[in-house]
Amino acid sequence: MLKQERHKLILDKLKMSKKVLSKDLSGLLFVSEDTIRRDLKELEVKDLIYKVHGGALLKESRVRSYDERSTSDIEQKKKIAIKAVQLIKNGQVIIMSGSSTNLELAKIIPPKINATIYTYSLPIAVELSHHPSVEVIFIGGKLNKEAQVTVGIDVVKPIYNISADICFMGTDGIDLSRGLTEPNWEVSRIKNSMIETSNYVVVMCVSTRINSVKRHSVVPINKVDTIISDINPDNEIFDAFKAEKINIL
Repeated sequence: MLKQERHKLILDKLKMSKKVLSKDLSGLLFVSEDTIRRDLKELEVKDLIYKVHGGALLKESRVRSYDERSTSDIEQKKKIAIKAVQLIKNGQVIIMSGSSTNLELAKIIPPKINATIYTYSLPIAVELSHHPSVEVIFIGGKLNKEAQVTVGIDVVKPIYNISADICFMGTDGIDLSRGLTEPNWEVSRIKNSMIETSNYVVVMCVSTRINSVKRHSVVPINKVDTIISDINPDNEIFDAFKAEKINIL
């Protein structure tokens, strides 16, 4: 089999499962593990994958628009929001990322909840403006029109002056070895500042984002307290995260 054919098969396998092991590829493609390791190194140089010990993860870099994010996986995001809303208590100072999952969460916060919520997401701020008891603080800055969030240093600086009880964080990628990752550098810096200023960090993601890696690091996995997904918390995909004392909902 030609090298180009192996590379295509490796990428096809990654698109299906998000993660591959060198020993499995060796058996599948009938070549040595040394050959597979060289293939993975070449694909990483092309910025198509991220090599990890014993295999590789798919690397995706395209930033999806707000319209794409808000309509995709909507039922899964509603399931996540129903789990997440149970963590919201009276009197909390909350900070929310600009994820479409957080928008679903904002829609179902009970009217009796009295809290202060910071966000840099325009749609989330508008949604929360209808809540009778939530004080909404919108973190201003340059508006990314496609993503409907503010970005830049004008967003990062005020966040470091906040002391949040809980952070609800959407993510484009979460992996044990790489932690949280994002395709956009500016967003990765904003999310880093949000996590650093929060006492408790809740990561919300659909199951397809688990073991997925994007270009820019946000924080290592030990900064995460809880992961909320749309699948059963007993699923074996969470075993490694539980070993790191991360709560799964």
